[in-house]
Amino acid sequence: MYMDQPERRSFTVLWNASSGWDEKTAAAETVRQILSEQGRTVEMRRVEQGLDLCGESEQIAGSGTDVLVAAGGDGTLNAAASALVHQSTALGVLPAGTLNHFARDLEIPLELSEAARLLVSGDVVRVDAASVNGRVFINNSVLGLFPNYRAIKESWERRGFGRWRVGRWIAMLAGMLGVFWRLPSVFVRLEVGGQTRQFRTPFVLVANNEHQMEGFALGRRSSLNEGRLWVYIMRPHGRWKLLRMIAGLLLGRTPRRSIFEIYQASQLTIESKRRRIGVGVDGEIVKMTSPLEFRSLPEALRVIVPASYQQRLESARR
Repeated sequence: MYMDQPERRSFTVLWNASSGWDEKTAAAETVRQILSEQGRTVEMRRVEQGLDLCGESEQIAGSGTDVLVAAGGDGTLNAAASALVHQSTALGVLPAGTLNHFARDLEIPLELSEAARLLVSGDVVRVDAASVNGRVFINNSVLGLFPNYRAIKESWERRGFGRWRVGRWIAMLAGMLGVFWRLPSVFVRLEVGGQTRQFRTPFVLVANNEHQMEGFALGRRSSLNEGRLWVYIMRPHGRWKLLRMIAGLLLGRTPRRSIFEIYQASQLTIESKRRRIGVGVDGEIVKMTSPLEFRSLPEALRVIVPASYQQRLESARR
């Protein structure tokens, strides 16, 4: 892991107003005050639903700011990170989503004021990103169940459940139950390490570094600096057997290899029978053309993290 400590004189905060960041709580002013300490320049850019987060991120990255701060969920972070891959501008994280995978994996505080103070005092390190057909992702990319899950979840959110945190969890549960009832599957051909395998599967996950796939910390990563893609292909089962196996996985009673075929690679190709296929990219559904070309992008992103993240990596290497 490469670490550097550039100047942090200017911050631009990309504030996704639709991701749970509530303007009425004076959150923006709290962040501005913390970042303005010691004469730093702070610009707040509020982005409403429907506006182009990626385009806004690219504009900010090209403006010369020292730190682009993404205030929102993993979709907001994805937009900011996509603009910062292989750039000198550092990424700052103010987590305001439902799951906040990236922030949790880097041990970034979920409390607003603590996360804002970290932007001033934390270390700047290089972490991995990845891409699928040129589209950057920082957590994972998925095929199969996920597009169906998102459609059900978003229908519940449009009924009003997306306005509050507990409601968003209810919408997530409704989406999960809905896809398990239907249990759709996709046919994929995987090329990795010079070998080709074919599968009919309900679910494929391509992860930026290893994901924990057992226990209640499902999806957590111990490191974002191994420069590897991990591929988890779900074995086909009937819905009730699969549901029992996943329950056992969450409880730590079912080994992950009894549910998934698992592969590692720095790059790989997945081909579908469908020419156009819905692909989950850090939680957003994107229509892409098969074949799907996945690549790891080692140390491509500079991000501000707490010292505890580095300490954890150093302990793991001993």
